[in-house]
Amino acid sequence: MTRELTSALRSLLAKRALIVGPITLSNGSHSNHYFDCKRVTLSSEGAGLVGEAVLDAIQSLPEKVEAIGGLSHGADPIIGAVMMEARQRGIPLNGFYVREERKDHGTRNLVYNAPPKGSNVVIVDDVVTTGGSVLKAIEAAEREGCKVVAVITLVDRLEGGGDKIRARAERYIPLYTLDDFRPELKECQQHTKNSEPLSAEVST
Repeated sequence: MTRELTSALRSLLAKRALIVGPITLSNGSHSNHYFDCKRVTLSSEGAGLVGEAVLDAIQSLPEKVEAIGGLSHGADPIIGAVMMEARQRGIPLNGFYVREERKDHGTRNLVYNAPPKGSNVVIVDDVVTTGGSVLKAIEAAEREGCKVVAVITLVDRLEGGGDKIRARAERYIPLYTLDDFRPELKECQQHTKNSEPLSAEVST
């Protein structure tokens, strides 16, 4: 990732994704901030930057990667953005996604567009808190016979999830961590001390 790309994506995440204030997370815990990265990954500007940044990280790996995937729905826009960037660079790359639960009708698939057995794959996600979403995606991909060569996430909130992923995955590459946003957190928290708690559905 070039310095310009790193700066542009960090700035966009700080501006659009970082929300500061008392908040109740989907796992029941409380925090004074969260990252709604879909405000970035589902924007045309953000999708372009994310596609470039994640594909740069994939191309830095020693293995050839055949597919990227992750738990729906945090990973979905990232997968699409990276595949479009890969097409622009002439790189063959497929995508797959993992459902929270197997459907009880239709094909009853848990993994959609599962790569062939033996494929090298990368798991992606937008935000890591406890690491649960990523670990579920890793397990599903491995059950399909794939080799997970890396996990790439946009933001690690430094709540312990990263350590769990490192213990399970060959490589863990967070593009940013909470430490990269300390200046914005410090500034914003001065204005939110008396705010009412929010609720958020965020990746874990």
